Amino acid sequence: MRTLRSGLIILVVIAFLAAAYFITNPGKQSLSSAENSPNIKLSSLNQTLNDRYNFDENNNLTKALSQNLFEQIQTDNLTSKEGGSLPAIDLTSEQLTNKVISESLSDFKLVSVIYDSDIKISSGISKEDKSQYLKTIGEINQKNFGNFNKNYIEVIVDTYQKIDSSSAKRLADIFKNIAADFSKVSVPADWVDIHKTLIIYAKNAEIIYQAMANYSVDPIKGYLALETIDSLVSGAGEIQNVLNEKLKEIGS
Repeated sequence: MRTLRSGLIILVVIAFLAAAYFITNPGKQSLSSAENSPNIKLSSLNQTLNDRYNFDENNNLTKALSQNLFEQIQTDNLTSKEGGSLPAIDLTSEQLTNKVISESLSDFKLVSVIYDSDIKISSGISKEDKSQYLKTIGEINQKNFGNFNKNYIEVIVDTYQKIDSSSAKRLADIFKNIAADFSKVSVPADWVDIHKTLIIYAKNAEIIYQAMANYSVDPIKGYLALETIDSLVSGAGEIQNVLNEKLKEIGS
């Protein structure tokens, strides 16, 4: 993540900010110094970014980072002028990069907790109850995936190479429905932990694939989603191992 943060993220932000700046201030050639720093209002930047890049999310991370960077440049510019000097502002400096990113990355949030009040817990803990639970979970997966059979590599290729978000959007919808269906299933009281893990996984898969699907309008969040895909896939393997153990536990 550090390499991405210090390089790709800030470059994407600068590209977005520079485009908005040059559109709003035709004839300007540089954003590299306080003397040339953006002479536009944040409201103008917001409208320009919306018009230019068709932002359609309230929590668009690329837009938030662009705004944060813009505000930091404006602040540095004002401070420089008050001090009587105009030192260059290094947009790629690690200090500025980390400041901007640390203030904005909270927009990319994954689920980490499911409360007992969010699920249905059954007092039935017999082998029959557990067998029925596993059968229901399997049926939910089968119902929601239907004929969708692309693996995550194919979805990545579609999204980032072919710039086709349809498969990522389809997966996001699938996992959204799975999470909702799982939450309606009664889980044996002593299997609550694995049930919560299943729901958390489905919710996070929805978030990640939705971020991938929105890559063209929020590239930074799209890249962050791409960075998390390996952990998502390994998480699926770990869940399957636990479910296999549960099957052995009930003798299925």
